[in-house]
Amino acid sequence: MEKDIRLDRETFLCMAKALGLEAKESHLEELYAYTKNVFPSFKVTEGIDVTDVEPMVTFVLPKE
Repeated sequence: MEKDIRLDRETFLCMAKALGLEAKESHLEELYAYTKNVFPSFKVTEGIDVTDVEPMVTFVLPKE
């Protein structure tokens, strides 16, 4: 039986802080609700075999 994956508030706030968001921001509650609902669908990515896939190289050109 697969484990039910949930995103708790504490983990979400740690991730938000690491991304530069502050817990007091008003839209954070809405973002948490959305992320909590979408998070379980990321489980699908565990089955993707990327053994022979090279990472993409992304170049960001400076703006003039």
